[in-house]
Amino acid sequence: MRAYQIERPGKIDPVSISVPPCGEDEVLLQTEAVSICSTDVSYYRGHLEPARWPITPGHEYVGRVVRVGSRVTGVEWGDRLVYWGQTDFDGLAEYRVIRPLLPNQPGQTIWYTERNFYDSHQAAAVVVPDGLASGLATMVEPLTSILRCLLVNPPKPGDVCVVLGCGPSALLAVQLLSRVLGAARVLVIEQDARRIALARRFGADSSFNIVTQASELVEFVREHHDSFADYVLDALPHVAPRGEGPDVRSLAMGLLKPGGEYVFYGATMLPQPVSTWHVLAKGLHLRATPFDVRAFPMTRSAHCARTALALISQGVVEVEPLITRTLSFDDDGGVRDAFENYGADGGLKTSIVFEHALELPSVPRVDAVVTGVG
Repeated sequence: MRAYQIERPGKIDPVSISVPPCGEDEVLLQTEAVSICSTDVSYYRGHLEPARWPITPGHEYVGRVVRVGSRVTGVEWGDRLVYWGQTDFDGLAEYRVIRPLLPNQPGQTIWYTERNFYDSHQAAAVVVPDGLASGLATMVEPLTSILRCLLVNPPKPGDVCVVLGCGPSALLAVQLLSRVLGAARVLVIEQDARRIALARRFGADSSFNIVTQASELVEFVREHHDSFADYVLDALPHVAPRGEGPDVRSLAMGLLKPGGEYVFYGATMLPQPVSTWHVLAKGLHLRATPFDVRAFPMTRSAHCARTALALISQGVVEVEPLITRTLSFDDDGGVRDAFENYGADGGLKTSIVFEHALELPSVPRVDAVVTGVG
């Protein structure tokens, strides 16, 4: 089968690899669509480091079940699945396997990732209705991620909230804060005018462009210090130093009231500056939702995935505006460009659609491990 692999930071190419074997506790999925995530791009840019190279990126995924292991329950041949967890990798290929764990199903087993947390062998999975387009269904995964964060670390109804960044996950968060969680006001801080405009459409009440309105933001913090915000959601990944410019995280902490909540969502393995003085001076509470499945079991993530699917299907959360580019899996140059120029010119999600999948025999159940085929 065809897949894309990142051989090292800055290099992604199509390759031919074997179809993965399907074990008794697994399902084999024929890929329908994958959206590129900032996590994928962080590996491409070297901001995240895998245990080994090369990697097949891709986890914002929807695929149709073509083989079902004999120990799998709740999933049938022909179902379309989305999932959260199990791995950051292996989605950008014509086929992949997962160990699905649906809401209310037991059976989580764990392993140590060497990235400072325990992960599950299983993936939190939900069945997608056929009425939801594949490209939109890939957005269940990032919405699941932001739901995990906000439901574990929620603002109080009526809180004034600040969101750092207006990437796809932050724009999902703006919708949840303003439409579901009862925020009194949402302020966004971002560097791209088009993303800011979308955040305002989704419910943000006010905004600052950190590039063109830096001095105004500094003055706003000075005017409102310690009295403006109850809650900050930091949806920024790696932030490069801005030279003499203001540090956006320090400015956000400056807006928080004493005892305010500062919630980390964006992830990078590169060290990032955090103002410990603000934390100490005002007694700020630093929060995050753990990846570690001992603290947040995969079954809980499956419930978040089911809720994410419902919010998208019912139109409560809009995801179509977040997909600003759609490519064919066969467009090698387009896929490379999507990784190289991720986020350029206000772009958000790139959805990669699989138009020509390798034909495999349709085997409803597998009673033993199926060997891979080229």
